[in-house]
Amino acid sequence: MGGNKRGRTQRRHFRQGRENVWKKPRASPSPSEAAQTQWEPLVTQNLVFEQYYKEQGIIPDEEWDEFISILQKPLPAAFRINSSGQFSDDILSQLENEFLASLNAEDVGGNVVEHIRPLPWYPAKLAWHLNFSRMQLRKNQTLERIHEFLKQENEIGNITRQEAVSMVPPLFLDVQSHHYVLDMCAAPGSKTFQLLEMIHKSDKLAFLPKGMVIANDADVQRCNLLIHQTKRMCSANLLVTNHEAQNFPSCRCKNNGMLTQTTNETEDKGSGRLEMNEDTHAESITELLFDRILCDVPCSGDGTIRKAPDIWKKWNAGLGNGVHRLQVQIAMRGVALLKVGGKLVYSTCSMNPVEDEAVVGEVLRQSGGSIELLDVSAEFPELKRRPGLKSWKVRDKGKWLTSHRQVDKHRKTTIVPSMFPSGKSWKDNSMSDATQDCKKTEIEMEPKVTNGSDKNMEEKSVNNDMPCEGCGYTGKHSNDGNTISELAEVPLDVNDAEDEEVEAEAEVSSLPLERCMRIIPHDQDTGAFFIAVFQ
Repeated sequence: MGGNKRGRTQRRHFRQGRENVWKKPRASPSPSEAAQTQWEPLVTQNLVFEQYYKEQGIIPDEEWDEFISILQKPLPAAFRINSSGQFSDDILSQLENEFLASLNAEDVGGNVVEHIRPLPWYPAKLAWHLNFSRMQLRKNQTLERIHEFLKQENEIGNITRQEAVSMVPPLFLDVQSHHYVLDMCAAPGSKTFQLLEMIHKSDKLAFLPKGMVIANDADVQRCNLLIHQTKRMCSANLLVTNHEAQNFPSCRCKNNGMLTQTTNETEDKGSGRLEMNEDTHAESITELLFDRILCDVPCSGDGTIRKAPDIWKKWNAGLGNGVHRLQVQIAMRGVALLKVGGKLVYSTCSMNPVEDEAVVGEVLRQSGGSIELLDVSAEFPELKRRPGLKSWKVRDKGKWLTSHRQVDKHRKTTIVPSMFPSGKSWKDNSMSDATQDCKKTEIEMEPKVTNGSDKNMEEKSVNNDMPCEGCGYTGKHSNDGNTISELAEVPLDVNDAEDEEVEAEAEVSSLPLERCMRIIPHDQDTGAFFIAVFQ
């Protein structure tokens, strides 16, 4: 059976031996073309970027040159020791006694340069900073020993290579071993690993912690990266999910003999309250609310420009405007899943106030007082941070906007009121009161038909020159006595000029947004990050 069929190897050789008449041979490049195709350094300048952040006033003028200079330099490497690991003390001792002495022994210009040092704001010297980028660690022969050390310990799970500012948000969550923690946008997993360390950090090494971490990400491929990162922890207290963060489903949990749904027939019939009942052992299903939630939302990412210099070329103000509403939705879903008294940290790796303070302000407005923005300025005092902004502008299609009233009609679906400090649209201020007055006037002006008054009512309906007392737009006259035809003859430029004079001043938020914190790169040679803590 099978006859003279060729095997797989023969078929491959047959295809390789045939001439491909459709594929033309590639001509060798000329010397001039070869010179043009040589490697060119990455662009580290963007005038639109510089103009945007100068206008926002995030960086003072006297610090601007230093700010741009540090952004154009590669990001130094950093790593964190696994605090719950079995060999954390040994690794710390090796860093202090071997690498710290050997790498910092070189003198440059008579001064000792600290090539490796612990981060002063991270507890117990568990996070370390290197004055070398990842590229320099791989290429420099003198750093080969510490590079191999970092690679080996990272694969085992004793350390985690992570950007320094990325370690900050989990610290403000203050996670304990009994907490239920949700990481809503977890990939690639360095912060999730840090949360797992906090869960497992306990004096009772032989027992599993009572808490757990649920790590979620909307991208399946990034979930694989998340699992690869967290499997080094070998933790049974981790659950990885694949959902859109803004639509994260409610979780249900069973309580055996602890919480049962009971009905008090005498006092509060049909209330369906959940009460403690130690006598019964029936199972009840309740909604799982989280003690700690981390919302490290998707953003434009301009705070990572030192390790991803391609952002220089593609950055524009529309990147932040495009993700603003998604960020609000994710944060509000986190608020809905938060337990009373729990903490939620909102963070981005962006410096854009539209992605930062604007989102925090909208969350506070939509929550209606159910949560508050905490002042954490006294925590980790050695961490250099700057307070949040209370006033900013929005950039759209080359124009600066200070309030939602200045947004063009065809752009109002993209540039929403929550992007501005007040969070209000011009319709809220100018038309709401007038509309209510219109409704009252309509009720008061209902005709009462009596004997002998029909003719008068008909005359009023024909010659109805009375304007609406509320807004003046339904009659033939306006509130100031001018006719509609007279107003139509007024040039539009005059009205627009008056509006621009009124709205020239930028809005100032009445919310305590100064409690937010923004980490600036040149303050401590790091990337940029924004953090807000809710409770």
